[in-house]
Amino acid sequence: MTAETIDKTASDAADTAATKLSKAGDAAAQKLTKARESTSKAASKAKAKIDAATETTVDSAKKHPVAAAAIAAGAAAAVAGAAFGVTKLVEKRKAAPKKPAARKAGTTGAGTTTKA
Repeated sequence: MTAETIDKTASDAADTAATKLSKAGDAAAQKLTKARESTSKAASKAKAKIDAATETTVDSAKKHPVAAAAIAAGAAAAVAGAAFGVTKLVEKRKAAPKKPAARKAGTTGAGTTTKA
């Protein structure tokens, strides 16, 4: 193999690699563009749905202020009840005496097993 042949082979390999890399880069760019467009569309749809839900909720609260106040009071009571329950559970756990670790059946506690 001569130096010219080696040069030509190396040049061809470099050209092939550059072409493949360019095609892969183009494909990746297209996929990223599609992903960005899909994400943008999904975000726009979600925003529209949230806006509609918010508007509906505000309209309902304006039409039925007593019911809205009752719902809000009920939600606040539920949260307060949950917080109170958690507080009591934590206090109960702190006040409970620690139980010793239970021994496995068949052991004497000194690391030896008993024979039946």
